[in-house]
Amino acid sequence: MPREQTLVTFSSFLILLLVAAPAFAEDQVSLRLGGKEIQLAPAVRARVAELARETLRRCGPNTRNHPDNFGFAALTVEKRWKDLSEGSRLRVQFAEPFKSESHLGGSLGVSEAWIGLEQKDLFVGPDFTRYGASLAEHLRCEYLPALELACLPELARHLPASYRETCAKMERDAAGRIIMPPPDIAPSCS
Repeated sequence: MPREQTLVTFSSFLILLLVAAPAFAEDQVSLRLGGKEIQLAPAVRARVAELARETLRRCGPNTRNHPDNFGFAALTVEKRWKDLSEGSRLRVQFAEPFKSESHLGGSLGVSEAWIGLEQKDLFVGPDFTRYGASLAEHLRCEYLPALELACLPELARHLPASYRETCAKMERDAAGRIIMPPPDIAPSCS
């Protein structure tokens, strides 16, 4: 085969590979609970990533677009994120970034999510997102998917008994999805 034809064939292969690569990419999921990294089966990782995306698709204020809602805390978002990253949390790096819309207006790109579990005073949360180097903390994200995440049966044995007790109180639909949390839980999602 002539050299020019080999280069064209190889170039075509590289272009095809670059175009098809996102289809083969998958979300990267890391779950740390009680100081230990928890290994999840592929189907559970996919479900966790889906719930994280649902949770963060629509939120209240965030530190990037609405810093006044956070007061001085808007200036310390990196410290809170660092504290969360070292504690019990879910981290999802999304293969395909998406936008998080705010109830107060505006949107942020999301390529990575950090959602707290086993945090003081919160059943689920705090919620952080990254897009490139841009970090944001969110308040009042979609709490039903957040509760679904915290109540996944596959995570139950890794979480404190209080999670199992609370999850048992949730009202569910015919498909098993949470439709109504107890009144003392809904406000405890960041």
